Amino acid sequence: MATAADRRGRGPERAFARPLPCPAAGVVRLDDDEARHLVRVRRVRVGDPVVLFDGEGRAVRGHLARADAGATEVAVEGEETPRRPRRRVVVATAWPDGARADELVATLAELGVEAVVPLRTARADPEGGERAARRGERHARLAREAAKVNGHARCLVVAPAQELAALLAGAAGGTRVLLDTDPDAPPLTDVVRGVADEVVLLVGPEGGFTDAEVAAAQAAGARVASVGGCALRTETAAVAAAAVALAG
Repeated sequence: MATAADRRGRGPERAFARPLPCPAAGVVRLDDDEARHLVRVRRVRVGDPVVLFDGEGRAVRGHLARADAGATEVAVEGEETPRRPRRRVVVATAWPDGARADELVATLAELGVEAVVPLRTARADPEGGERAARRGERHARLAREAAKVNGHARCLVVAPAQELAALLAGAAGGTRVLLDTDPDAPPLTDVVRGVADEVVLLVGPEGGFTDAEVAAAQAAGARVASVGGCALRTETAAVAAAAVALAG
């Protein structure tokens, strides 16, 4: 489903292209993968409107000008205003296995999360970061596909893995929130209410963070919050928290 930028309902089909012309005029030739998706999968025809985005926050509008064996080209007509989340959200999370990780990346990207960081903690799988790095190309493709749906022009980035201590020491600005399995912790909705700039969500592995990790996070200025009374799998907690932080 293509999403209109700042309007309700279906909008023009979207395709990834980089670089985009500046100023927003001229012709952009799509690569083979994008051309195939636009013409064969989405069935866009010559003359139909198209929005191109570069994954870095910029989008332009135009129409399909050529689609044949030689090339697929979009004639650019002007700047397009993309959809943007309410605030910047980064999710630092213990990394799940295989298909669960792919689903996590795809869902966070569709929600509009800015970046996801594989998080190394005492109870997390120590090889999670290496698994994420090996699937970097696939994750980038999943992020681009999500941006075709959600109307955002900036693609989610899967960052290099980090130790919890290093992330706490290096994070500057924004509101850092550690998700706690304690159902009596303050609701995340209350913690993020009124935050205008950035939220960094810290999501632990199965079993949660250790007491020492919670104490260290609080000492570094992080707030503790809960996403509900039920115990959740890591990727479920990450998605639920991101949805709250983006909408709250």
